[in-house]
Amino acid sequence: MDSQVWSELDATYPVAVNWSATAIFTTRLGIDLPNPTLTAGGLQIDYRSGSWTATGTGYYVSIRNAECGARTAIWLPAAALTYELGIGPVALSERNRLEQLEGLPGAPARYRNRAGADWQIPGQHALIDVFVADEVFYDFSTDRWTRNRAQVGLQFQPAPNFRLQTFYLRQNNADGAPDRLNVLGLTLQFDIER
Repeated sequence: MDSQVWSELDATYPVAVNWSATAIFTTRLGIDLPNPTLTAGGLQIDYRSGSWTATGTGYYVSIRNAECGARTAIWLPAAALTYELGIGPVALSERNRLEQLEGLPGAPARYRNRAGADWQIPGQHALIDVFVADEVFYDFSTDRWTRNRAQVGLQFQPAPNFRLQTFYLRQNNADGAPDRLNVLGLTLQFDIER
Protein backbone atom coordinates (compact mmCIF):
# COMPACT_ATOMS: atom_id res chain seq x y z
CA MET A 1 0.00 0.00 0.00
CA ASP A 2 1.12 3.57 -0.65
CA SER A 3 -0.27 7.06 -0.08
CA GLN A 4 0.22 9.44 -2.98
CA VAL A 5 -0.42 12.97 -4.22
CA TRP A 6 -1.64 13.27 -7.82
CA SER A 7 -1.46 16.67 -9.53
CA GLU A 8 -2.71 17.61 -12.99
CA LEU A 9 -2.79 20.74 -15.12
CA ASP A 10 -5.26 20.96 -18.04
CA ALA A 11 -5.37 23.81 -20.57
CA THR A 12 -8.33 23.68 -22.98
CA TYR A 13 -8.67 25.62 -26.22
CA PRO A 14 -11.92 25.73 -28.30
CA VAL A 15 -10.74 24.72 -31.78
CA ALA A 16 -14.12 25.05 -33.54
CA VAL A 17 -17.83 24.62 -32.80
CA ASN A 18 -18.18 21.44 -30.68
CA TRP A 19 -14.40 20.76 -30.92
CA SER A 20 -11.77 21.40 -28.24
CA ALA A 21 -8.13 20.51 -27.60
CA THR A 22 -6.69 20.03 -24.11
CA ALA A 23 -3.01 19.88 -23.16
CA ILE A 24 -2.58 17.66 -20.09
CA PHE A 25 0.40 17.50 -17.70
CA THR A 26 0.43 15.25 -14.63
CA THR A 27 2.77 14.16 -11.85
CA ARG A 28 2.28 11.59 -9.11
CA LEU A 29 4.34 11.44 -5.91
CA GLY A 30 4.34 8.59 -3.38
CA ILE A 31 5.45 8.25 0.23
CA ASP A 32 7.02 4.76 0.11
CA LEU A 33 7.96 4.56 -3.59
CA PRO A 34 10.70 6.13 -5.78
CA ASN A 35 9.52 9.56 -6.97
CA PRO A 36 7.99 10.75 -9.09
CA THR A 37 5.97 7.54 -9.47
CA LEU A 38 4.52 8.85 -12.76
CA THR A 39 4.94 11.87 -15.01
CA ALA A 40 2.96 12.40 -18.20
CA GLY A 41 2.15 14.91 -20.89
CA GLY A 42 -0.54 14.53 -23.50
CA LEU A 43 -3.05 16.01 -25.88
CA GLN A 44 -6.77 15.29 -25.85
CA ILE A 45 -9.20 16.18 -28.66
CA ASP A 46 -12.93 16.26 -27.80
CA TYR A 47 -15.97 16.41 -30.05
CA ARG A 48 -19.35 17.12 -28.41
CA SER A 49 -22.72 16.35 -29.93
CA GLY A 50 -25.64 16.81 -27.56
CA SER A 51 -25.16 14.50 -24.56
CA TRP A 52 -22.32 12.59 -26.22
CA THR A 53 -18.59 13.35 -26.19
CA ALA A 54 -16.09 11.47 -28.35
CA THR A 55 -12.47 11.75 -27.22
CA GLY A 56 -9.12 10.90 -28.74
CA THR A 57 -6.08 11.11 -26.50
CA GLY A 58 -2.35 10.50 -26.72
CA TYR A 59 0.00 10.53 -23.74
CA TYR A 60 3.70 10.12 -23.27
CA VAL A 61 4.12 8.56 -19.83
CA SER A 62 7.15 7.82 -17.68
CA ILE A 63 6.52 5.44 -14.79
CA ARG A 64 8.78 4.02 -12.12
CA ASN A 65 8.87 0.38 -11.12
CA ALA A 66 7.68 0.06 -7.50
CA GLU A 67 10.30 -2.58 -6.65
CA CYS A 68 13.50 -1.26 -8.27
CA GLY A 69 12.78 2.37 -9.19
CA ALA A 70 13.68 1.90 -12.88
CA ARG A 71 11.87 4.18 -15.35
CA THR A 72 9.73 2.88 -18.20
CA ALA A 73 8.56 5.09 -21.08
CA ILE A 74 5.07 4.39 -22.42
CA TRP A 75 3.11 5.83 -25.33
CA LEU A 76 -0.58 5.59 -24.46
CA PRO A 77 -3.06 6.19 -27.28
CA ALA A 78 -6.70 6.12 -26.14
CA ALA A 79 -10.22 6.66 -27.43
CA ALA A 80 -13.33 7.24 -25.33
CA LEU A 81 -17.05 7.79 -25.65
CA THR A 82 -18.93 9.53 -22.82
CA TYR A 83 -22.68 9.97 -22.30
CA GLU A 84 -24.02 12.60 -19.89
CA LEU A 85 -27.55 12.88 -18.49
CA GLY A 86 -28.77 15.83 -16.44
CA ILE A 87 -31.46 15.33 -13.78
CA GLY A 88 -32.05 18.64 -12.04
CA PRO A 89 -28.84 19.71 -10.29
CA VAL A 90 -27.29 16.24 -10.77
CA ALA A 91 -25.33 15.24 -13.88
CA LEU A 92 -24.75 11.52 -14.41
CA SER A 93 -22.04 10.33 -16.78
CA GLU A 94 -20.63 7.11 -18.11
CA ARG A 95 -17.29 6.97 -19.94
CA ASN A 96 -16.08 3.98 -21.92
CA ARG A 97 -12.40 4.12 -22.84
CA LEU A 98 -10.03 1.85 -24.76
CA GLU A 99 -6.27 2.34 -24.44
CA GLN A 100 -3.03 0.61 -25.37
CA LEU A 101 0.16 0.74 -23.31
CA GLU A 102 2.91 0.80 -25.95
CA GLY A 103 6.27 0.27 -24.27
CA LEU A 104 5.19 -2.41 -21.82
CA PRO A 105 5.86 -6.08 -22.71
CA GLY A 106 3.12 -7.27 -25.09
CA ALA A 107 1.69 -3.71 -25.37
CA PRO A 108 -1.39 -4.59 -23.29
CA ALA A 109 -4.77 -3.09 -24.15
CA ARG A 110 -7.24 -2.03 -21.46
CA TYR A 111 -10.92 -1.16 -21.28
CA ARG A 112 -11.95 1.38 -18.65
CA ASN A 113 -15.53 2.08 -17.58
CA ARG A 114 -16.14 5.12 -15.39
CA ALA A 115 -19.52 6.03 -13.92
CA GLY A 116 -19.87 9.35 -12.17
CA ALA A 117 -22.30 11.83 -10.62
CA ASP A 118 -21.83 15.58 -10.19
CA TRP A 119 -24.11 17.60 -7.94
CA GLN A 120 -24.12 21.30 -8.82
CA ILE A 121 -24.24 23.61 -5.81
CA PRO A 122 -26.77 26.44 -6.33
CA GLY A 123 -25.79 30.05 -5.72
CA GLN A 124 -23.03 32.46 -6.59
CA HIS A 125 -19.92 31.17 -4.84
CA ALA A 126 -16.65 29.48 -5.74
CA LEU A 127 -17.76 25.92 -4.78
CA ILE A 128 -19.68 24.80 -7.85
CA ASP A 129 -20.09 21.03 -7.43
CA VAL A 130 -19.47 17.82 -5.51
CA PHE A 131 -18.58 14.71 -7.50
CA VAL A 132 -18.24 10.96 -7.03
CA ALA A 133 -17.00 8.37 -9.52
CA ASP A 134 -16.09 4.72 -9.77
CA GLU A 135 -13.86 3.32 -12.52
CA VAL A 136 -13.04 -0.29 -13.30
CA PHE A 137 -10.21 -1.53 -15.57
CA TYR A 138 -10.30 -4.65 -17.74
CA ASP A 139 -6.96 -5.94 -19.07
CA PHE A 140 -7.33 -7.84 -22.36
CA SER A 141 -3.88 -9.45 -21.99
CA THR A 142 -4.90 -11.20 -18.74
CA ASP A 143 -8.60 -11.44 -19.66
CA ARG A 144 -9.82 -10.10 -16.33
CA TRP A 145 -10.75 -7.03 -14.30
CA THR A 146 -7.54 -5.74 -12.70
CA ARG A 147 -8.19 -2.36 -11.07
CA ASN A 148 -10.86 -0.27 -9.37
CA ARG A 149 -10.75 3.46 -8.56
CA ALA A 150 -13.35 5.10 -6.30
CA GLN A 151 -13.25 8.88 -6.04
CA VAL A 152 -15.03 11.72 -4.22
CA GLY A 153 -14.23 15.41 -4.53
CA LEU A 154 -15.11 19.08 -4.75
CA GLN A 155 -14.81 21.45 -7.69
CA PHE A 156 -14.27 25.19 -7.22
CA GLN A 157 -14.45 27.97 -9.83
CA PRO A 158 -12.67 31.04 -8.45
CA ALA A 159 -12.62 32.73 -11.90
CA PRO A 160 -14.70 32.28 -15.10
CA ASN A 161 -11.97 30.40 -17.02
CA PHE A 162 -10.37 28.57 -14.09
CA ARG A 163 -11.52 25.47 -12.14
CA LEU A 164 -9.86 23.64 -9.28
CA GLN A 165 -10.73 20.06 -8.32
CA THR A 166 -9.66 18.48 -5.04
CA PHE A 167 -10.38 14.83 -4.43
CA TYR A 168 -9.70 11.65 -2.50
CA LEU A 169 -9.23 8.50 -4.58
CA ARG A 170 -8.88 4.88 -3.45
CA GLN A 171 -7.32 2.47 -5.95
CA ASN A 172 -7.26 -1.32 -5.57
CA ASN A 173 -5.08 -3.40 -7.90
CA ALA A 174 -5.46 -7.14 -8.52
CA ASP A 175 -1.93 -7.30 -10.01
CA GLY A 176 1.33 -5.54 -9.26
CA ALA A 177 2.60 -3.31 -6.51
CA PRO A 178 1.37 -1.43 -4.69
CA ASP A 179 -1.88 -3.36 -4.31
CA ARG A 180 -3.72 -0.35 -2.82
CA LEU A 181 -3.36 3.42 -3.10
CA ASN A 182 -4.80 6.24 -1.02
CA VAL A 183 -4.59 9.39 -3.13
CA LEU A 184 -5.07 13.08 -2.45
CA GLY A 185 -5.54 14.79 -5.82
CA LEU A 186 -5.49 18.31 -7.21
CA THR A 187 -6.44 19.24 -10.79
CA LEU A 188 -6.17 22.77 -12.21
CA GLN A 189 -8.22 23.41 -15.36
CA PHE A 190 -7.79 26.52 -17.54
CA ASP A 191 -10.00 27.50 -20.48
CA ILE A 192 -8.10 29.51 -23.10
CA GLU A 193 -10.28 31.97 -24.99
CA ARG A 194 -10.16 32.28 -28.77
